[in-house]
Amino acid sequence: MGHMEKSFVPLTLRLRTDNSVLGRLKNIAFVSSGTIATIIKYYWHGPDEKTWCLRFHVLKNILHQYLSESLPHTTPNEVSAQIDFSYISDYIELNNLPSRPLAPSVGWNSEFNIVVDENACTKYNLEEKYGLSGTKLDRLSSEDRVLAQQGKPRTISCQIVLGAQLTRCDKCLSNVNPHSSPELLMPQPLEPNERIIIHFHGGAYCVGERSLTHLYIYAHISSRAGLRVFSPNYRLAPRHCFPSHLHDCVISYLHIVSCGFKPENIILAGDSAGGALAVELLMILKEMSLLKPAGLVLISPWVDSTCVGKSWTTNQGFDYLPGLSFEDPFHPTRMFYAAGTPFSESMLEELKCPLVSPIFGDLGDMPPMLIQMGEYELLSDDIHAFAAKVKQQNSHSPNAVEIEVYDKMPHVFVMFDFMDEAQRAFASFGRFVRAIFDH
Repeated sequence: MGHMEKSFVPLTLRLRTDNSVLGRLKNIAFVSSGTIATIIKYYWHGPDEKTWCLRFHVLKNILHQYLSESLPHTTPNEVSAQIDFSYISDYIELNNLPSRPLAPSVGWNSEFNIVVDENACTKYNLEEKYGLSGTKLDRLSSEDRVLAQQGKPRTISCQIVLGAQLTRCDKCLSNVNPHSSPELLMPQPLEPNERIIIHFHGGAYCVGERSLTHLYIYAHISSRAGLRVFSPNYRLAPRHCFPSHLHDCVISYLHIVSCGFKPENIILAGDSAGGALAVELLMILKEMSLLKPAGLVLISPWVDSTCVGKSWTTNQGFDYLPGLSFEDPFHPTRMFYAAGTPFSESMLEELKCPLVSPIFGDLGDMPPMLIQMGEYELLSDDIHAFAAKVKQQNSHSPNAVEIEVYDKMPHVFVMFDFMDEAQRAFASFGRFVRAIFDH
């Protein structure tokens, strides 16, 4: 008997589904309507907050509109298995922010490929401690090993970003062009004890790779810290669900170390989902008895995928993140964890695994940690609870965690790099890094 073709539920999507002129006009209309409404409200009623300029209002509201309306969030839970998430992945990729190189005035960026050969396919052996999550990680490692043995290893691309301040030569008072000094954008240490930052990007595990917004964040961090920034382009959901992103980050970190960078010379960082990845990587390194990095910087980390903090309700209307129900098949947690699987109490329990939501894990023996967050973000309560747990479980270290709350700022506010708060956060990031290495 022949296989029956799966029937998918029809969906109404507000953004373009192809590259046609009509599709592009659809996106322009989507963005324009929100922009015009924001401008009218701004000049008629004034800013929502005195410190918020018009540019901030427009970008914040466009983000909220995109996250609230680009996917059909009223779709019932019962039809989750009938949604074509491969098609949704194509749709998200098509409407992602365009990628382009940094302007030289901001910094330089390049990419290299990490080949996932047999040496990269380490068996995790985490099933006993992390249950299903450990099993899934070993399965992914086995799949990579088979591909490598067949001579078809997959690759993980990785960004290297150099802030503009790092290309400034103090002796000749001119800028060094990385294209004439290609070693600046290559994945080998420039000196035996070079210090670097490895930053995992955010984007709810669904977007963010190669985005210009993140490249700008890396460039600012690089300039303020005086270090090169490495950022892996891990696989994204819903095409690749948990734990693909974590597996790729583990491989990327171990590969960078194998290139000659020493753990004690590495600062691990991440924003939003990337912040969770950084903590989860540390947990895995601890289980594998591997040396930990020198420090950790988390920007608005998404440390609890169950999203239970009261601020998910009380801060709605202030943050650009929308408050969504777990009954929604397009809830970010459901999309990255098990797209197409109906929500259930058993799934909620699975989300409490520390490799999914690090707030539920053992946070002892962490390196010095800086957390930066916005006062108005939906994740506020979850982040504060996480910081309190880190402090409690590292009581022997009075400086285990430093938390900075930026007034009236939303989630990952450093994306708005034209705001004074973002520039202060970048400066504090650099100060924290220098304090660790000057200790």
